[in-house]
Amino acid sequence: MSDTIQLPESLTIHQIESHFNDLNKKLNDMSDEIVIEASALETIDTSGLQALLVLVKTASDNGKTVTWQDVPEILTTSAKKIGIDQALAF
Repeated sequence: MSDTIQLPESLTIHQIESHFNDLNKKLNDMSDEIVIEASALETIDTSGLQALLVLVKTASDNGKTVTWQDVPEILTTSAKKIGIDQALAF
């Protein structure tokens, strides 16, 4: 059975610290199969993308599988612009 992480509406530098700490704690407390539900995401900047990259890498390093659900265009486009779309594995 998989666990789901719901992304917030905004992942920008202005609130990244609080969101990252919350997302990281959830990720660490979850099973080996994690679904990141991204439909609510409307705004993301480079710090938000970096946070997601760290979360996905941490999950992988801990033997967890991450899959994405309802990925908005803003996320895929932004990730492609800075070259991390393959690392995020949408």
